[in-house]
Amino acid sequence: MDAPIRKHNATDEERFWAKVDKSGDCWTWTAAKTNGYGVFRIKPRNMVAHKVSYIWAHGPVPKGYEVDHMCFNRSCVNPAHLRLLTHQENGQNRTGANTNSKSGVRGVYWAQGQWIARACIGPKTILVGRFDDLGEAERAITEWRIEHMPVSLRDRRRRVSGPLADA
Repeated sequence: MDAPIRKHNATDEERFWAKVDKSGDCWTWTAAKTNGYGVFRIKPRNMVAHKVSYIWAHGPVPKGYEVDHMCFNRSCVNPAHLRLLTHQENGQNRTGANTNSKSGVRGVYWAQGQWIARACIGPKTILVGRFDDLGEAERAITEWRIEHMPVSLRDRRRRVSGPLADA
């Protein structure tokens, strides 16, 4: 395989966009990645590629905010798929259950012979309820997050198209 042709006088923008596949709705970063996130070097440091894309399209990221992927694709750099959230808000938009979860459902745990549905907002833990049925616990915690965690896009999308839509 031939080495890529490098333009010595290329601007940062030219170098950046040469590493992006825009063939789909998500614009996929095709170069170096760490944990699925694109990495781009702008002297003197490396930056996550989606943040670079956001800054070029929308301006600087204010202190206390993070750039979130609304598409849930870590390698996407499409500015239309990116938004600003606080760290706490970004955490509300998590993918799913912890890896050690026995239920496989985010926020639902087995304890004392029942499924316990709990949610965390910042330092607070809220008991949503105790359930005999895992499906009921999942519906309750998801509906709670939709009402109390407005940036949780995954729950909202799941309600529209997933098993909760039929409930």
